Amino acid sequence: MLLITNNPYNYAFISQGETTVASIDDAEELMATDNAFDVLGFTSEEKNSMYKLTGAIMHFGNMKFKQKQREEQAEPDGTEEADKSAYLMGLNSADLLKGLCHPRVKVGNEYVTKGQNVQQVAYAKGALAKAVYERMFNWMVARINATLETKQPRQYFI
Repeated sequence: MLLITNNPYNYAFISQGETTVASIDDAEELMATDNAFDVLGFTSEEKNSMYKLTGAIMHFGNMKFKQKQREEQAEPDGTEEADKSAYLMGLNSADLLKGLCHPRVKVGNEYVTKGQNVQQVAYAKGALAKAVYERMFNWMVARINATLETKQPRQYFI
């Protein structure tokens, strides 16, 4: 479903620190999280969408770009990871890569396509991953808060 392997070291975004903690069973924690989503009333579609977005972000970190020969513009260095990310997010892979390498920017009243170098694309890739994760996280918090909200008056006591 997420097009990922079991090895966390295959993913740049999640393998930059300590990946295993002796006292934590990742499979057990995932099941507890999934059960908590069920208790909070998340639908299967909502849960799958969150998992897919998380998987897409993991693949974002593995996207590679290289400098075009005799130009200062970046181009994809293979499309496998972009294809996986785009598939998980329901996007066209070519559009995703075009948006990273040649974004449209507004100049005055018009939009123009701007070429990016490798460093700019790497920054854009990270910024896009953070933005997707932030929006998903904020949606989750709002969804959980709405579920836990009660119409009854609050009782404050010490």
